[in-house]
Amino acid sequence: MLAYSAALFCAESLAGLGVAAALLAMVALFGRVPLVRLLREGAFAYLIVGFLLVYNIVASGWLAGVAVAARLVLLVWASLLLMALSTPMELSEALRRLLSPLGRLGLPVRDFTTSLSIALRFMPLFAEELGAVRAAQASRGAAFEDGGIARRLRAYGGLMVPLFVGLFRRADRLASAMEARCYGASGEPTSLDGRRFSFGDGAAFLVGVVACTAFALIP
Repeated sequence: MLAYSAALFCAESLAGLGVAAALLAMVALFGRVPLVRLLREGAFAYLIVGFLLVYNIVASGWLAGVAVAARLVLLVWASLLLMALSTPMELSEALRRLLSPLGRLGLPVRDFTTSLSIALRFMPLFAEELGAVRAAQASRGAAFEDGGIARRLRAYGGLMVPLFVGLFRRADRLASAMEARCYGASGEPTSLDGRRFSFGDGAAFLVGVVACTAFALIP
């Protein structure tokens, strides 16, 4: 992902960005991730992409505008593909191993990656809690879709207190569970799956870096 991101911003031609898109599609094909899923889940970024496209076309011409928009779209899709092919635990463990040299300098790498893993896990919980509170408020007569903007904002403002109370309750239970399992008692972190960087991983990594370097250098 780091190599792909760097290569996207080093690529100066539309041909190179086209090869980058083909490489992304090939990875999605091997990972059995439907391209329609990436198109749908990346919808949150399309408004920003459209604004940058128009702005750069006006400021620097259509070629620069299309290149900037393509870089951003491919970066969003690559991030979504990484999330689709990896679990939050795998991502946090990979990040911990990547940053492990900083631990020798006294930086709390394990605490940082654990916090990141918890944050990733709480995102769907946040959406679930919001849906439950909204349904409860709607059953009591809260008008989320009726009336003017001020009335809707007041209705949604009423969701904040029970929403955060529920999230803090979950966080308190999580803290109690981590304390009961003696989190932080050992100076050396352990891993449940015990994965190691294999020959196949190294080959895939090498092929990926070479491919990213190749499309970044296409004139």
